[in-house]
Amino acid sequence: MSTINPLTNTSPNQSVPKMVDKALGKDDFLKLLVAQMKNQDPLNPTDNKESIAQLAQFSALEQMTNISTSMDALNKSMTNFSQQSSLTQGAAMIGKWVSGIDTDGVTPMAGTVETVKWLDGDPKLQIRKADGTLADLEMSLITLVGEPKTTTTATAVTPSGNQL
Repeated sequence: MSTINPLTNTSPNQSVPKMVDKALGKDDFLKLLVAQMKNQDPLNPTDNKESIAQLAQFSALEQMTNISTSMDALNKSMTNFSQQSSLTQGAAMIGKWVSGIDTDGVTPMAGTVETVKWLDGDPKLQIRKADGTLADLEMSLITLVGEPKTTTTATAVTPSGNQL
């Protein structure tokens, strides 16, 4: 005597078919509606109220699909706008002195912005530090922006006006 699994309607020795997780779309809904209308009993047709309700559901489904498509397009546009805005902000900082925190969250960094790069989905400023090395600084980690720091060498002047 073999046992049958009531959930899958199979015996233990049979393989269970994989379930496909696919949501019904508007085309599937329309196909079901047309099939229902084709196969209805001519002596007992579908009630008008029921047909109108199904058409209203189809219309609502179509509108939701259109809204979803529009929202996806808006999301892409806003993402592109955000990226362009970030690059523009970064470009405006070229030649400025900035300070911030490195990605480790502890190490302070400071230098003059030389370039703006787009790395890993975020704009990064390439700064020249006081020691002459280049480093990348994420724009979200900037703490201060100012005019370029100029290095001047101090000269001593004697009372007679001669430089030492």
